[in-house]
This record gives sequence, structure tokens and C-alpha cells, in this order.
Amino acid sequence: MRKLTWTSWCLAMLTLIAVAGELSCWAAESPADGKAAVDLRPLLQKWGLDARVQGGRGTCSVFAMNATIEYAVAAKQQRGTRLSTEFLNWAANEVDKTPVDGGTFSELWAGYAAHGVCPEVDMPYAPGFDPARKPDEKAIAHAKETLALGLQLHWIKEWDSSRGAGDKQLAEIKRALGRRWPVCGGFLWPKNEGPLWKDGVLQMCPRSEVMDGHSVLFVGFRDDKTQPGGGVFLIRNSAGPCRDGMMTYEYVRAYMNDAAWIDFPGATEGGPRP
Repeated sequence: MRKLTWTSWCLAMLTLIAVAGELSCWAAESPADGKAAVDLRPLLQKWGLDARVQGGRGTCSVFAMNATIEYAVAAKQQRGTRLSTEFLNWAANEVDKTPVDGGTFSELWAGYAAHGVCPEVDMPYAPGFDPARKPDEKAIAHAKETLALGLQLHWIKEWDSSRGAGDKQLAEIKRALGRRWPVCGGFLWPKNEGPLWKDGVLQMCPRSEVMDGHSVLFVGFRDDKTQPGGGVFLIRNSAGPCRDGMMTYEYVRAYMNDAAWIDFPGATEGGPRP
């Protein structure tokens, strides 16, 4: 066996240290495409897609679905355009033939698939719901341009309020976020959420203390063994006391009703291209 020179020994040790470091980092990472933390808010901010407020209307699902569509459109066009929640609400009602304020993700996607969605400036959000309000010809024409982008919806969990997200579904949410696609999620929600927000994190509560329901946008996650379930999702909330908050993995496993994300044919990752 040949004796190692001092230089060779040093090089060998450096190689071992580097390999050990890589293995250590790999072991600490999440299975969500090798990421233990993701935050899409800087991308949303870059495109001017900041958090919005639904006010006194029951349109949380419209805001969450519309925000998911906005991001996919921005990723396709590589520029941000604020889209009309009012138009999307109308489109869902037009398909369902039921004039209600708000709707499920399925109803809203059916509305988008039939009519698209126009820019916010064409049909601004109103403080109150008017079932007689309709988009004008310009709004309808601009909505068809968005429809032509060919966006596609991917279900992670179709609506079922009897059970929350399983481990596989939670991993799929993290995987979508890891590929830089936000996820819209619907939940059983605390009847009195105020006291349950602690340091920006929504805490667990008994099933007797939740109602159906509320929708938010998932814009990231962070694995954290100190949090119930092993981490938190970063959420964007159009209602309630915490606009940009966090939700534990435990809460998602217990109370998620449905979840979906949107991209377009040929897309790999979302967000601005280098």
C-alpha cells in the first residue's frame, strides 16, 4: 500500500468532509424536491400580486382561486396582471345558473373554463354582491384572451370535509410549492379564530369548534420540528386578522377540505424565468 503524501492526505480529508457535508444536508432536506423551506411571496411581490382583502363578502374561495390563476398567467406571460375576482364570481354563477356570492373551487374553475377571467380594471371588485351585475363586451373579450393561455388545473385533494389531507397529499402540496406553484386550499375553519393566532400561526382546535369553511392561498412552507405535525405552511388570507400567516401541518392533516394548483402545458417551474 502506497504511503500518502501530506498533500494527498489533505486532499483526501477535504473530499471526505465535502461528501459528509453533502450527505448531512441531503438528510436534513424535505422530500419536496429537496427543499426544507419555500417562500413564493417575493415572486408574487415582484409581479405586483400582493395580498387582497375580500371585505364583508363570502368570496374567500374566489380570491384563493383567482390568485392561483393570476400566478399561472404571470408565469406564462412573465408579467403580473391583477385579475378580476368579480368576473370569476360572475363566470361561476353563469355556468351554475345560481346567483350566489362565492363558490367552490370546482364551480369557480368551471366558470373560468367556460369564460376565462378579465383584468381587474375591466370589472373591479365591489364592496357588495350584485347578482344583476354583468361584464361588458370589453371584459368578456379580454377574458377570452386569458382563456386562450390553456391553463390547467391539478387536484391534490378533491372536496371532502369528512377527512383532512393525508401524508401523500401533504407531500404533493409541498412538491407543488417546491416547483414554485402556489396552492389554493379550502378548510374547516375555527368558529372563533382570533384567540387561535399565536405568533402568526393558526393553532389547532377541537372539531366541535370548526365550521365549513374558509379558503386561503398556500405560498410556501417551512419544515420545523417544534411545530405540530413537523412544520408550517405559509398562507395568504383574504379575511381574518392575519393577512400573511402560517398554518401547521397538523391543522392541514385534520381540516383540509380540498386543494388544487394551476399551471399550463409545457410548464416545469413557476415564477420569473432567469
